[in-house]
Amino acid sequence: MIESLTFTGRELLMAIVLATVVYLLEVLVFSPRRKPPGLDALENRIQALQGEIDALKARLELLELHPPAESALDTHSVVHAEAVRMAREGATPPEMAARLGISRGEAELITALLKAD
Repeated sequence: MIESLTFTGRELLMAIVLATVVYLLEVLVFSPRRKPPGLDALENRIQALQGEIDALKARLELLELHPPAESALDTHSVVHAEAVRMAREGATPPEMAARLGISRGEAELITALLKAD
């Protein structure tokens, strides 16, 4: 019986097209939509890193508001260090107060403390 079946080129082409359409429908419609392997782990890692970034931003804002003593962010210690340097170089308290924006009393105190040493 199979020996009596003959296919023309057109019928064979139609069978191939039909098989291709069925395969594409199966792939596109019926197969479950899966994430690539490892994507969940990457998403979890991204969320963890975002949490760390948020925590670091909060810590930076806190440090900018209340810098630790003797740090470069502490403008008061930087100004006072500059006042000490100026006093050692012989600047007068009024010069120090005008240049650094500190009170004349502070400048006089720094000068007096350096002279006492």
